[in-house]
Amino acid sequence: MYTERNGTTYSIDIETVSQGKRANEYTDQKKYKLGNVKDPEKIKEALQKKKDEERNKHGLSWVTGKICSIAIVDIFGDKETQCFYGADESEILLKASEYMSGQKLIGKTSQLFDFPFLVGRYIANGLTVPMSLKSKGLLYDIDNIFGWSSQSNQRGTLDSYAHGINYKQKPMHGSAVQGLYDTILDASMKGDDVAVKAGWQQLRDYNIHDCMIVKALALAYYGEGGM
Repeated sequence: MYTERNGTTYSIDIETVSQGKRANEYTDQKKYKLGNVKDPEKIKEALQKKKDEERNKHGLSWVTGKICSIAIVDIFGDKETQCFYGADESEILLKASEYMSGQKLIGKTSQLFDFPFLVGRYIANGLTVPMSLKSKGLLYDIDNIFGWSSQSNQRGTLDSYAHGINYKQKPMHGSAVQGLYDTILDASMKGDDVAVKAGWQQLRDYNIHDCMIVKALALAYYGEGGM
C-alpha cells in the first residue's frame, strides 16, 4: 500500500545485469558490419567478436538488461534505508515504486542511465511507471552540481567523488555485478543457501554504498534544509 511521504528526497541507485538467454538470442540475430573481411574463418572470428562485445554490454540497456537490485536512501531525513533485490525483477520494481511516487529522486548519472533504464523496465514488465519518473521537476543528478554539461571536466565517477570528500571507497567495481549475480544464481541451483545469502548481502551493501556517496554530496551541497 502506498504511504504518503511529503517532501522526501531519495538517493536511488540500480544494479543491472543481462537478461541472459533472451538477450543472447537478440544479439545473435542482429546484423553486424564486418568491414572488408572476406576470409570465411576471419569472418567467423570477427562476427563472434562483435557478438561478445554486444553481450558484455547487455546490462547497460533496458532492452537487453534487467534490474537485480534497487537501493533507496532518504537524503535529508531518517527514514529507513531500503534495498530491493533478487531474481524476480517485477517484484523489485513493484516494491520500489512506492518510493518513486511523487518524491524527489537523485542519483549519479541518473538522468542518463538509472531513470530511463527504470522507465524501460517498468514498461517491459507491463507495470505502471511511477509518477516521479515522468516528472523532470522531481528528477535530479548529483553530477549537475559540478556543471550542467556532461562535458564538464569537474564531473567524475562515484569513486573519485568519494575520494574527493574523503568518504570510504566502494567495496567493489560495477563491472563485477554481473559475475556476482551469476555466482548467486549458480549457488541457488546447487542449493547453497549460505553462498546465496552472502552474495545478495554483498550486492546489497554495494548498491546502498553508492546511494550513501550521493547522500553525502547532496547534504554537503544543499544543506540540511533540502533541495
